[in-house]
Amino acid sequence: MRTPLIVRAVGALLLAAAATACSANADHGDAPHPQNVLYRADYPSYATAGELYAGASVVVQGHVESAQRVVRLVQAAPPGQALPAPVEAERREGMVVTVRTVKVSRVFKGAVKPGDVVQVKQLGGKLDGVTYTEEHGVPLRENGQYTLFLETYPDQPASLLNPVQAQYPVESGDGLRSLPGNGITTSVAELATLARK
Repeated sequence: MRTPLIVRAVGALLLAAAATACSANADHGDAPHPQNVLYRADYPSYATAGELYAGASVVVQGHVESAQRVVRLVQAAPPGQALPAPVEAERREGMVVTVRTVKVSRVFKGAVKPGDVVQVKQLGGKLDGVTYTEEHGVPLRENGQYTLFLETYPDQPASLLNPVQAQYPVESGDGLRSLPGNGITTSVAELATLARK
């Protein structure tokens, strides 16, 4: 069963659908069974590194710490806007996100400095025996080094502008690797140039 949910993410509306793949059934008595929920989300797409940079409120390079937490994030209802009943029910239930801590080593944009930590959330995680996964999502690797294009919020952790286009694993030296499916290449030198403009 798919139920749509509209939530605020990355400066735009995020359309998500949760599908339960496994559930307990009467044939197996009351024994618990794992459940899997798949989120489908629609993110902005970018054509160049310059567009990514312009769209982000923070662009940093940093190390993903080993600690993470999985929480249910409940979005506030849009002011003065009535949502269809199924969408409102999903909004109240909230979205499961994994929050990771990134220790900043280099800043290209934003009100942070080297040594600061930034909390970054991504859809998905395991909570209360249920595994939530984002279709086409690429979780940040624990202890990985990344350059990230983020949207920040006053009351919740930052989000990647796009789960594939907005994260670049750092390779040896200052090399930045695009994830599969991301046609945008960039470099530390290009980001430093954008930062000086």
